[in-house]
Amino acid sequence: MFINLKDLKANIGSTIKLTLNSDPVFVEKEWQGRTFNVFNYRVLMNGNDSELSATDALKRKLDELKVGDDFLLSWEEFTKDGQMRNYWKVQKASNETQYESIKQPVSNGVANGVNEFEQKLQESKAEQAVVKTNKEYVSPARNGMIFNQTMEQFRYFKCVWTQQEFVDNFNRLSAYLDACETQPEQPVELPVEQPVQPKVAPSVAYAADDLPF
Repeated sequence: MFINLKDLKANIGSTIKLTLNSDPVFVEKEWQGRTFNVFNYRVLMNGNDSELSATDALKRKLDELKVGDDFLLSWEEFTKDGQMRNYWKVQKASNETQYESIKQPVSNGVANGVNEFEQKLQESKAEQAVVKTNKEYVSPARNGMIFNQTMEQFRYFKCVWTQQEFVDNFNRLSAYLDACETQPEQPVELPVEQPVQPKVAPSVAYAADDLPF
């Protein structure tokens, strides 16, 4: 699983709560002929391990945390010089800060309850938007690969499948790929290097008369 920051940006001001579970890992990527850097973190969201890919701007905020810290993450906007701008807000979570952005009631306790309900509903929608499993959020390239493999099997069976059978086999291959992608990493046993003894040619004895000097 991974945190889809693009969808979090679509929910401006919505907050999700995460737990920092690792130090960053630098990764260089390429897109449309350009290279860019990201920093991959492992985070926990609702107890589930996920990947968070941070840009330089977000990493600078995450550098203020340490592994094990709970934090609130949101995409905020502000106005500067008459222009609307955005920034990542990272705040170390505590009982006091978790819901500090809830609006205060304007009249009575009923309004307070409504505001808190709306805030929690907004946070729930944000969580649902940004957390995507491999099955729910797939790239066009991944779908294309599965479709091509399904088509190969369709041809192998003389193109006799119904539309529903084609869909069922597509989903079956997708499930196999999901199972492979979610396998826990197994420790790799490296072969033990054996010391190599240098080969020394045996010395050759020469008679004094055979030497050129």
